[in-house]
Amino acid sequence: MRGYAIPIVLLSAVLHAAWNAQIKGSADRSRFLASMSAAVGLLACLSIPFVPGPSRSAWVCIGLSSALHLFYNFLLLRNYRISNFSTAYPIARGVSPLLVTAGALVLMRQRPHSIAMAGVAMISIGILYLAKEQSRVGARATFFALGTGVTIAAYTVTDTIGIQRSGSTLSYVVWIFASYLLTPAGLLLLQDPVRFEKVQDSLRAAGAGVFSMTAYSLVLWATHYVDVGIVSALRETSVLWALVIAHFFLGEPFTWKRFCSASAVCIGIVLLIPGLAPDVSPGAKSGIFVRQIQR
Repeated sequence: MRGYAIPIVLLSAVLHAAWNAQIKGSADRSRFLASMSAAVGLLACLSIPFVPGPSRSAWVCIGLSSALHLFYNFLLLRNYRISNFSTAYPIARGVSPLLVTAGALVLMRQRPHSIAMAGVAMISIGILYLAKEQSRVGARATFFALGTGVTIAAYTVTDTIGIQRSGSTLSYVVWIFASYLLTPAGLLLLQDPVRFEKVQDSLRAAGAGVFSMTAYSLVLWATHYVDVGIVSALRETSVLWALVIAHFFLGEPFTWKRFCSASAVCIGIVLLIPGLAPDVSPGAKSGIFVRQIQR
């Protein structure tokens, strides 16, 4: 199954860039996010009777992750209000692969192949090269973008541990997304205006929610077979699609700097391939999150 990791996570990256672009391009981002979160939460709640319940040890991760996802949504809105999509999105996503890899090394004893580590670094460097454009919007935008990246890394590591404890990726994902029903209330507590989309726009928000659920479910599935640092780096290639979306649909320029960044990310993907072999099934070793990829 490890051989499917790259195409599966790259598909996740496309879906992730798509729903982020819909938020950025929405006339009222708070309304769109509130409607999207409500649709996600409702769909997840309707799925609860059909999935096994998580183990007790997984509930701590579910609670922590739910809080982190709420804070992530709040930071995401702040990012898109003060920055271009193709500027805020890359810096927010660029710091997370390195942080996730470091967290996985400390907490799970995951140490990818040295060439794969170079791939993670190359992807992060390529993404963060775009962060130079943050000088146009100042320290406040940089702060929110970096905060978003740290939050992404925190919930990624938390959820990777959580699905191992849960024993069922589907069950864990359903309960995580069920907590999205709290997002509108959470945004209100954070003093963000909360409104819901009009009827004619609700389907678009619901579609973005389905994209979000599918994208993250695919990512968590992949962590059963590949170290989470590698999965995180592959997921953040969504910035390549973000550049395309920002250029063709949001009217943002595609500069030479962005082309160089995209090239670095593509090189990083190639370097990650050695970290995907040999094949290891989820049940092959009882401690999948304390293993080291064989050299």
